[in-house]
Amino acid sequence: MRAKRFLQAALALILFASPAALANNAKLHVDVGLNHFYKKRYLEAFKEFQTASEIDPKYAEARYNMGRVYKMQGFLKEAALEFQAAVMLDPGYLAARRELDLIKSYLQQDVSAALKIQGQEEALRQRVQDVGTNVAEKRAQELLRQGNNAAALQAFVEAVRSDPYNARLHKMVGFLSFKQGQYTTALSAYEQAKRQAPDDPEIDYALGLIHLRTQNFEKAAGLIERALSSSPNMIKAIYALGEAYEGLGRYEDATFQFRKCLSINPNLKEAQSRLRELAGRLSYTYFSRGTYYYQQGEFEKAEALLSLSRQYGALTPDQRRQVEEMTGAARYWIGKKKTEDAEKTVRREVKEGSYINKPLAIEDVSSNPSAYIGQAVDWEGAAAFSDQYRGNERYFVNTNDRVNADSDMSCTFGIVFPKSLPSDPRVSVYSRIRVKGKIIKLEKLLNTFTSVQSSRPQPIVEASEVSFSRESYPESLNIRYY
Repeated sequence: MRAKRFLQAALALILFASPAALANNAKLHVDVGLNHFYKKRYLEAFKEFQTASEIDPKYAEARYNMGRVYKMQGFLKEAALEFQAAVMLDPGYLAARRELDLIKSYLQQDVSAALKIQGQEEALRQRVQDVGTNVAEKRAQELLRQGNNAAALQAFVEAVRSDPYNARLHKMVGFLSFKQGQYTTALSAYEQAKRQAPDDPEIDYALGLIHLRTQNFEKAAGLIERALSSSPNMIKAIYALGEAYEGLGRYEDATFQFRKCLSINPNLKEAQSRLRELAGRLSYTYFSRGTYYYQQGEFEKAEALLSLSRQYGALTPDQRRQVEEMTGAARYWIGKKKTEDAEKTVRREVKEGSYINKPLAIEDVSSNPSAYIGQAVDWEGAAAFSDQYRGNERYFVNTNDRVNADSDMSCTFGIVFPKSLPSDPRVSVYSRIRVKGKIIKLEKLLNTFTSVQSSRPQPIVEASEVSFSRESYPESLNIRYY
């Protein structure tokens, strides 16, 4: 009976909760969703934002964050709708308006997306139905399954006539034309596809391959390098770039690319074969060139050439010992650089996402820390004091000028720096500091000037970008860690 009464009371609280309680509940779901979002658990984040929107349909922040999830997943049209809804609910929501303007600007550069923006999508769909493009594409796919490539090519050409803004159909025309040796037709089809999808690395690779087969090695190398800048582990593009470099006589660069292929797939026979053939031309230079690159600090090239010299070169015992030492050291520095590059990438992403949470208050974090650990922030204020932590200096910043951090640190946060700070008069407890970074933990603070301790744990931010400004100095000191 007691349990029944408790359940009835709880249900009554839910049914008759005040609008303020509902809003707070919605905010809780957004906070939990943000925690998922910054840990890249996008599905869980979206569910929380959606729940918040259902609880409070007028909660602009919920719609804004749903748009952010859509954007991260590449659904730009859906993201734009959510950002637009957030702006309609809160016309002063600058972050939502900025995201909406960015997406509109991007979409208008793409022909097919521009059609959607201009409201012509339905007209295009009707035209597709009228001329039977779907039928043509289905027939083309069936012919492909039957192995009749020539007839399939004609069917795809017919499909393209009715749906000229479909990059996928242009790519199929280019692919089948290439397979039949019709390089001019293939080139035209892939160039049409690139106009519709300018950032597709597969199209750059395909264009590069066409130029490779027609022995335009310089053009091929440039296009394939562009494809790899977007998709660095595309093994077929890495192999093709090796072929292009070989065609240009850049045998060492070609060797490097074929070696990279084998680092991804050690059983790739084509790369093994190309390396053996190149070894016949270059075996006498592997050791000397590898040593040169090692001394220049180009450790990836050095490791590739020194490994080949050990495999194919006729080395003396002393040279073999030197190769072992240099190869080991080169691999250490390669690994170190990869780790540093990964850290810089994370810090760059944190910096880019930090402006979103600039309005976030220190007090919010202190009262609900689990929801904000790992979150990007953009905070600034007056330096209050500093201390030493693991051999490096930390600074503590008071974000509220009306609060005296000598006795009240409720508005104060700490900053840790990935590297030692430079010796500069602007780096001082008399400076104003702005930091873009992520919250890594919370801890109780001890003011080193007054020996007063904070009443509760305060956020500690790892800097991705920081600036120090001080009176009498016209320019601020800006430091990036990426």
